[in-house]
Parts: sequence; C-alpha cells; structure tokens
Amino acid sequence: MSSFLASLFAAFLFSAPLSALPILAQAGDQSLVVVRGHAVCLDALGHDDESFLGCSEANHNFGFESKSGKLYKFPPTDPMTAIFTDNRVRQRELQISARLHSGDQLEIIKVQSVKEGKLYDVFYFCEVCNIKAYVPGLCPCCRSELEFRETPQ
Repeated sequence: MSSFLASLFAAFLFSAPLSALPILAQAGDQSLVVVRGHAVCLDALGHDDESFLGCSEANHNFGFESKSGKLYKFPPTDPMTAIFTDNRVRQRELQISARLHSGDQLEIIKVQSVKEGKLYDVFYFCEVCNIKAYVPGLCPCCRSELEFRETPQ
C-alpha cells in the first residue's frame, strides 16, 4: 500500500464508520477521492429550482455536483445515499470521501458538512440507546426518531 493510502487509511480508521473500512483497505484500480459540493436530485434536474431541494423519500436517485460543476452519480446499490433524503443534508455544502469508479460514479465512504471552512461529521443518533447511524429514520432499538447531529471534526 502506498504511503498516501496508508496515511488516508490511518486518518479514517478512527473517524469512519466500520462499514467504510473494508472499502479503504481494498487498493484495486479505483481511486480514492475527496469532493466538495452539494447533493442533487437527478430526476429533478432541469425542473426550475427543484434540483436542489425537490427530493422526497420516494426519490432516491441522487447525484453530487462538485464546486467546479462536475456531476457525479452514485451506484444504485450504495446504501449511504439514503442520507440525502434528509433536506437538511442537501441544503449544506458537503465534503464526500469516496471511491471513484468508472463513469464518474462515487461510492461513498464518508459524508461531512462544511461550515466556515471547518468539517463536521454528519450522522443520526439515539440518546436513549446510544446508537449512531448514517441514515435518517427510526432507532433500530427503541423505534424513536433518530436525532440529526453535526459534530466538529
């Protein structure tokens, strides 16, 4: 493993969800990338201003537009894209750490928000059960609504 990949792996080791670690461990022929921009609804592109905020839970066809205007798509099997069903996440400038596949597809490793140049981890939390999740919804234990959180890195 190159020193860059080893450094990147060490940086994510303590901050990435466990499900992301196997992705980082695979060197393969794909590239690890970090992209800043906004989540967009691919089905709503070209329909007034709906491309940024017009998503619903029923619409899971999300993409990511970089600050330079490049549009990335996500593989349909990427479970981490469910975080974009939350309007609060789509409204924020985001930094996505991902594996870049052919066809400009990003496989998400980590999603962070950017506020005043600082990175914040974005997640959902159940205070009662002490459960952290990366998808909005109900706590898998007590069935209470998970609380949206952003914590400085």
